[in-house]
Amino acid sequence: MEEVKILQIMPAEGWVAVYDGGEDGEMEEPLACFALVQVDYKNGDGPQTEVRGMAPDEKLMAFVEDATNFVTVRRAEEDTDEGESDSDSDD
Repeated sequence: MEEVKILQIMPAEGWVAVYDGGEDGEMEEPLACFALVQVDYKNGDGPQTEVRGMAPDEKLMAFVEDATNFVTVRRAEEDTDEGESDSDSDD
């Protein structure tokens, strides 16, 4: 099992984790923060530094990449801008 040490956290406002929802398509969950971590995979390569997304998982914070249906992390889509322009054109 890998050994993970969090070195630093930073806000992840505007970022989401994307999960495979099967027949329902992709699901998005807002990220709480990004964590700069040092990971030792115990494979002989020594510790590596990575950035991982984190989100609440019940009462704990969890790395989103650990979910079996995790796909990627990306900027949240801003649908509100499109909605506002649609309502402006109706006037």
